Amino acid sequence: MKASLKLFSIFTALFLSFLPKIVLAQSSLFNITYNSPLNSNIRSIEDLIVAILNVAVIIAVPIITLFIIYAGFLYVTARGNAEQVRTATTALTYAIIGGVLIIGAVAITAIIETTISAF
Repeated sequence: MKASLKLFSIFTALFLSFLPKIVLAQSSLFNITYNSPLNSNIRSIEDLIVAILNVAVIIAVPIITLFIIYAGFLYVTARGNAEQVRTATTALTYAIIGGVLIIGAVAITAIIETTISAF
């Protein structure tokens, strides 16, 4: 159990280190570009909160996806062992709760932003 968690942590760290978009240029060389979700036109607290939330969503979605895949891997390797099935169920539950919280935060921010802009 601990070895698989360490392996998953290493895989997640490697995935996040290769997260920048790699673009193939016309000269057949690789250019690595970092697209910053934070714009230089942040003029209010609302813009700052939306920008920070966008960064959190960009980081959280791949992590949530990996945890769902990890929970599926735990289910497959459980082979009927009740303790491992319980661990897999817990991992899947927490991944889904995290996804719902992220989607809820985006929805609440959009609702508040449209309500404030209406006034």
